[in-house]
Amino acid sequence: MKFAHKLTVAIVLPLCVALSVGGTWSIYQNFLEALDTAARTNSSAQMRQRYALENELDDVQSDSANEIYTRLCTYEQEQRTLGEEGQLFTVMGENGAVLYSTMPLDIPYREQQQAVTTGEDRVFYVDAGATKYQLLTTPLRGLSRTMWLVNVYDVTAQFAERDRQVRQHLTLEGVALLLTGAAAALMARLLTRPLHQLELASRALSSGEKSARADIHSGDELEQLGLTFNHMADNLISQMQALEKESARQKRFVAAFTHELKTPMTAILGYADLLRKGEQTADKRHRAAGYIYQEATRLETLGQKLLQLFGLEQGGITREPVQLSMVWGDVIRSLPDLAGRLTVEGQDPTLRANRPLLGTLLRNLVLNAAAADTQGGSIRLWCDQRDGVLCLGVTDTGPGIPAEELEKLREPFYRLDKSRSRQNGGNGLGLTICEYIAQAHGTTLRMESEVGKGTTVWIPWEEAEPCV
Repeated sequence: MKFAHKLTVAIVLPLCVALSVGGTWSIYQNFLEALDTAARTNSSAQMRQRYALENELDDVQSDSANEIYTRLCTYEQEQRTLGEEGQLFTVMGENGAVLYSTMPLDIPYREQQQAVTTGEDRVFYVDAGATKYQLLTTPLRGLSRTMWLVNVYDVTAQFAERDRQVRQHLTLEGVALLLTGAAAALMARLLTRPLHQLELASRALSSGEKSARADIHSGDELEQLGLTFNHMADNLISQMQALEKESARQKRFVAAFTHELKTPMTAILGYADLLRKGEQTADKRHRAAGYIYQEATRLETLGQKLLQLFGLEQGGITREPVQLSMVWGDVIRSLPDLAGRLTVEGQDPTLRANRPLLGTLLRNLVLNAAAADTQGGSIRLWCDQRDGVLCLGVTDTGPGIPAEELEKLREPFYRLDKSRSRQNGGNGLGLTICEYIAQAHGTTLRMESEVGKGTTVWIPWEEAEPCV
């Protein structure tokens, strides 16, 4: 059963029960009151008749049934003369014998005898087909023998009124339930429309429609639910896109790594096969061994770089206060061939950093700058404020990098000039390692470049102490 149907039933069912119980109780109370009113009226009429019969039979000294019957016939005749005909009654003796009766034949004797046996102050009802009777009994007092007066009164009208009220109530209740059901169904449809929109959006999203969203403007909790669903969908799509990008990056990494292995391995296998085939001249053996050594060195460097990269991915580096000028000194001393091109300028703060890793980051940036500027231009190591944040970086005066290539440089094994980079011993991991070192320090690598003017690579550094 749909939720809208359940909501409709939840509204209509209590109303149906309330109307049924309330209407039944009201009709029953009205019916009891009508019968009670009739009983009081009929009891008064019975008392008047009892007094009249007691007066009529008061001077009867004999216990003869014939004498009593004669007197009761006389009484009946007088009542007819006075216009009081139509009284239905029975006079019974103490042994249940009927002394006189004007009762209809459809009122059983056993009902009358049961009423006498029970005694007065009790009301009985007799169903005589289409007619309903109220049966009352009372003893005739002050006579020479015990006698009982049994009266019946027609209460068909009260029963008919009850039946009419039941039919009227059922009709009104049916109309009320029909109107309420229609209103409840419409209200349930309106209330569950946002849920239907959520269902459609969920189905569309699960079928691959990434733009599917719930458009709910109900101003209540369901609207908040819709906004939460949309936020969840945005995050889900964002995560899916991130996973797709990561999957594509990993595929490119595997392809590039395979290519990086294939080139030196091919050279090693080729020269090793040359040496294996037989006697070669000393010069050929020397050159073959040199190529094998060179390519093996490249593989060793590649392995070291990958190990360093995987180590950085695990995180958990040790950081301590480090004077930036000391890191600059480490970089300059490790690159004696570039000492004439390097300049240092700007602030000299104390940073919370891992000194070897920060030195590796700056050293890789300097090597990339030197490889990009083959004309021997200057390379500047600097530290300064940018937008209120302390930044340190490297700037060169090389040929610059096209804007569409900047983000690709962060990917492993990516080279702007693949042939020249391989000749210089590069493997395309330097900038990737710099990115991971920056992330390990809680920051990111930023790059800006202009073709023909040079490139600047820097990192914003939040945790720095005042300059000295």
